Amino acid sequence: MTKPVNVLTAVLEAHGKTCACRGSCGTEHSGLRCDATHSGKGKPLLAAPQYPNASDTQNAAAPFEDLRPWCWKCWRDALNRERERAADMRRRELEEGQVSLFDVDREPAA
Repeated sequence: MTKPVNVLTAVLEAHGKTCACRGSCGTEHSGLRCDATHSGKGKPLLAAPQYPNASDTQNAAAPFEDLRPWCWKCWRDALNRERERAADMRRRELEEGQVSLFDVDREPAA
């Protein structure tokens, strides 16, 4: 009987047992890559999208091909950075959309 394979095991077999972070967490890793490994001791790696999304729903829906091994610290930090980036983008879009509301030099619409 073959042992059932879970998603993390399949991701580790496909991409190695080292955290895939290449700095998206905000840390300059030595060798351009995080050196955290999945050794069975301490906190194991997790399977998550190669490029984090701001939404948990998008992260959970990522196809298997997009998953990579991440250490918990890098994933948490990369996810927070992506959420901050997305919130900043939404804030700028909202501000740009409101500029015309306060344009007093413009003639009102008929």
